[in-house]
Amino acid sequence: MCAGLAAAAEPGDPRALTPLTLHDLRQSVIAHNEAILMRLLEAGASRKLEDAERGIFEPAVVASIDHIDTDRPNNRQQLASLGYYATPFFLERNTLYNAGLEFLLPSGARLRTGYTLRELNNNIGAPTGDEGKLMGEQYETFVGLSLAQPLLRGFGAGITMAKIRLAALASEIAFQEYRRQLMLTIANAESGYWSLYLMQEQDRFLRESIAVAAKILEDNRARLDVGKSSELEVLQAQAGLSVRQARWNEAKQKAYEGGILLCTLYSSVPSEGGALPEAVDSPEVRPRPASMAEHYNFAFELNPDYLIRRRQVEQEDLRVAYTKNQRRPQLDLKASYGLNGLGSSAGNSIDDMGDGSYPAWSVGIEMRIPLAGAIAERNQHRAAQMSKMRALEGLKEIETQIFNGLDAAEQKARLYQDSIGRYQSVVDFHEKLLRAQTDRLAVGTLDSRTVLETEERLFEAKVAVVESLVMHRKGLLELELVRGTLLQERNIEVSRDMLKNRTEEYIRRASIPIEAIEAIQREAKNELEQGTRSGS
Repeated sequence: MCAGLAAAAEPGDPRALTPLTLHDLRQSVIAHNEAILMRLLEAGASRKLEDAERGIFEPAVVASIDHIDTDRPNNRQQLASLGYYATPFFLERNTLYNAGLEFLLPSGARLRTGYTLRELNNNIGAPTGDEGKLMGEQYETFVGLSLAQPLLRGFGAGITMAKIRLAALASEIAFQEYRRQLMLTIANAESGYWSLYLMQEQDRFLRESIAVAAKILEDNRARLDVGKSSELEVLQAQAGLSVRQARWNEAKQKAYEGGILLCTLYSSVPSEGGALPEAVDSPEVRPRPASMAEHYNFAFELNPDYLIRRRQVEQEDLRVAYTKNQRRPQLDLKASYGLNGLGSSAGNSIDDMGDGSYPAWSVGIEMRIPLAGAIAERNQHRAAQMSKMRALEGLKEIETQIFNGLDAAEQKARLYQDSIGRYQSVVDFHEKLLRAQTDRLAVGTLDSRTVLETEERLFEAKVAVVESLVMHRKGLLELELVRGTLLQERNIEVSRDMLKNRTEEYIRRASIPIEAIEAIQREAKNELEQGTRSGS
């Protein structure tokens, strides 16, 4: 992509020329700029975190198997409670099977439905003298559900879904951060493009100026040979030519640096003898929206900085509400209901349960109150309130910046647009004056110093015209940035779905072996070192 500037290259310069349009520059920046790609991945990661938080409502299957093997002596109380079936010791070989589903409800309640099967075998009822004998298996079945519903702390969909909403806002902020980075990088690229155009035009004007000075020097030497000019005239012309040649060197260096800057924006490293981009598009005067009210409406709807601050305020609102709820005592309603069954086999116990003869239910309330008044929760709530105040101040700050930025950018674009015509009239005047003075110099009625001074003023006026055009376009860039319409006006605005697809495509393209990446890095490093040695 990088190519040598034709205007900055002397005859014999080995650098080639690769024309670069604004459209191609934008596409290259979007595809290769590391800062944009970093924001792309950050937005993708934030979106995945939002999806992860939404998983709190995913039902969970819970299953367990426990085997219990007990052999212990019975104490007096246990013997008395067993009565006729009392034995000196107690044996049991039980297996417990549990399976169920657990849910989190939007209200904050935790609901569990499940099935329990207890396979029981013990020595209760064994005949005297045969106390170590197990009396055969029995099966207990229970099917039911249990509910634990917070009534104060943790109650309500707003509290249950607070983390989901925070993650959604964080994902939106990451999306706006991507838009912001994309806007800034595109604006920097276009600004650099117009700066490069200005440098190229300066180079072209200087070459024209050098041609004029060289012609004057040649004519003065010819007249000196025939005695129609003085040595001073020749020295003046020679000094004028030297000054222009020195300026040309400076202009070539600036053009080179401007090309390198553009290459940096789309992550290109020019190798030895490589090319730098040439700006082939010309800046034009563009109409501006006349209404400041329209500017404000666009900015408050599309400016990513403003939208980020608004989302941050919404995040802090959620945190304040959540921490306020966490200051409440823990008061939970607990309830359960189920059916029991008993039989000599698992099937019999299920049949016994099926007729509903043995229901079981419970209901109760559990309370937990911190003795010191919830120190941690109280301070977290105060911290959240302060963070909200900070977010509101940040929102006010960005509103002020938008108002001032729109006013400054609008005035900049307007004033430089006005300057274009004024400087062009100066160019027209000095072109006519230079032609007249050149004719007078040819017949010896005017000194070369006056002609060189007029030509220098013409050069400055030409540069001023182009500089005003460039500054006008940069003013429009600033206006579009503050309005938040820069992407929209270039038909490269992105939605969250488009960003998701772009992220997935980038990940697919980036999924190459680490060995290949290291080989590319080594090759680039070798090229850079060779270029450095050649340059030194």
